[in-house]
Amino acid sequence: MQQTHTMSKPPSAASFSWEAFFSLGFRPFYIAGAAYAAISVPLWVASVVGLIEINGPLEGVLWHSHELIFGFAVAILIGFLYTAVQNWTGQKTPTGPALVGLLALWLSARVFLFVGGGGLGQILDLLFLPLAALGIAIPLFKTRNTRNYFTVGLLLVLALANALFHAVALDIITLDPADIFLWAVDVFAIFITIIGGRIIPLFTNNALGVKRAQRKQRLEDVLGAGMVVLLLSDIYFGMSYEAATLRAAGLLVLAGLHIVKIGLWRPQITWGKPMLWILPVSYAWLPIALLLRAGALLDAPWDQVLAVHAITVGSIAGMMLAMMTRSALGHSGRPLTPSWVEIAIFYLIVMSAAVRVFGVLLYPQGYEIVLGTSALCWVGAFGLFTAKYWSIVTRSRGWL
Repeated sequence: MQQTHTMSKPPSAASFSWEAFFSLGFRPFYIAGAAYAAISVPLWVASVVGLIEINGPLEGVLWHSHELIFGFAVAILIGFLYTAVQNWTGQKTPTGPALVGLLALWLSARVFLFVGGGGLGQILDLLFLPLAALGIAIPLFKTRNTRNYFTVGLLLVLALANALFHAVALDIITLDPADIFLWAVDVFAIFITIIGGRIIPLFTNNALGVKRAQRKQRLEDVLGAGMVVLLLSDIYFGMSYEAATLRAAGLLVLAGLHIVKIGLWRPQITWGKPMLWILPVSYAWLPIALLLRAGALLDAPWDQVLAVHAITVGSIAGMMLAMMTRSALGHSGRPLTPSWVEIAIFYLIVMSAAVRVFGVLLYPQGYEIVLGTSALCWVGAFGLFTAKYWSIVTRSRGWL
């Protein structure tokens, strides 16, 4: 009698594993952040058209703008930094119960900021960033990794901006929340400038096996300092049009330097390789946004909000999806080979940015159609990531 043998899947690898899910920061925060990105935009649209009501302390566009940066984007940033800092230092960042607690804190803040809770959502939200920052500060300072101390400083700036945002909502202080939002966006732009400047040429050269993408440290230093100056300028001037000519000139110089930096990477060599081209394409939205903002200050027929969307949708979300797919695949033992899902994710987020920015300029009479199309592309990108990567981040390393 012929004996048959069947290959069975290892139970620990084939099914959901709490231990795997909370083994590294990217696993819970990438999936939670992506799912929230896919859900929060439709919730905001539903509130705008009157289908639902946001009962938390932040209403309408305030809730939308706050949750875009301090909800979704912060979650992805923490997931990335917890993974990166562990690689940089060789020291553990929060895992297990500590990571469970941080995720629960973040999730609870999101829920109570939406449904209300007598200020509980704001308290939880204010606690998250300082506590999360400790998770990278301890290993960085313990190993004296001075090169990356800036990450702790920028997280604390975000925490301060978040506190100011809530203080405005509670009428404790008088500031324009749009200005505070801009400061937070600037912080993310600094992260992209510094970390993107390190990893994009590195990943490109490693993948192609030749050192064709160049990196100039002096240019990196100048751009890093320039983006910090931009943050300080925006803290002083906000979204106003004061000193417009001088500020526009500074923005044009910064945009030009970013374009030179991108040129050194020779982005054309990445065409045909989605895991590579999404990086310079997403980064390119940063100088596009700076140019748009300079134009707005010089009385071009658009406002600075358009430039902010170029950064948030094109650069921040684009770079995040590029790194989320790459690090989730790499750190779970999978090849960096894109399927149709990754390709669709990248095209959708680029389309979301392009439609949101250029659609408004070219088809102003169809503003609602433009916003709806951009939102659908956004939801599609993050929804696809959530659907595919849930099974990756919740299973043991190496299970395909």
